[in-house]
Amino acid sequence: MKPRLVILGCGGHGKVVADAAAATWDVLGFADENPDRMGTTITGDLSVVVVGVDALAGYCREHDAAVVIAVGHNLARKHLFERLSATGLTLATVIHPSAVISATATIGAGTVVFAGTVVNPDTTIGDNVIVNTGATIDHDSKVADHAHLSPGVATGGTVTIGQGTHLGVGVSVRNNTDIGAWSVVGVGAAVVQNLPDNVVAYGVPARVVAKYEP
Repeated sequence: MKPRLVILGCGGHGKVVADAAAATWDVLGFADENPDRMGTTITGDLSVVVVGVDALAGYCREHDAAVVIAVGHNLARKHLFERLSATGLTLATVIHPSAVISATATIGAGTVVFAGTVVNPDTTIGDNVIVNTGATIDHDSKVADHAHLSPGVATGGTVTIGQGTHLGVGVSVRNNTDIGAWSVVGVGAAVVQNLPDNVVAYGVPARVVAKYEP
């Protein structure tokens, strides 16, 4: 019997999480903060089954279910992760069956890994990370908690991506490059040198264009 799962967040990202989870989890439905969405069908036969984070904790205990957060905004997802962790609920790691994960890679609690991704040997992915569709992370890399690698991101080996950082669609990162915490790298950028914390960078090659405060 599959373990049970509730997905917190029922936007488009939540639909992709549900799809990734379907093969290995019994998805009971979605949780949302808006009471008007209770009972609303989100995708397929899955609907909103519980409203509010406090009610979610009780629902998951009653149904012996884990929870995964389907919220794209990194800082909001971090706050939800910390709030749910404090309740003692199990934060599920969801991996699409088509993802290729090295046996020596490590993936943290609450992380979601979507279809077509590749995580190569001795890579460490932290808690509550989004590794989105078709992203590839090469050997010996480190992705810190609450980061988001958008669809098509590709990193070389021995890359470090800081906590809460968001790499946009199609970003490429040269091997042996560090990107700091809580930064944003724009769509299609090519990162060929280290980037600091709390910046916005884009372009080919990527250049810092602004400070960023999440």
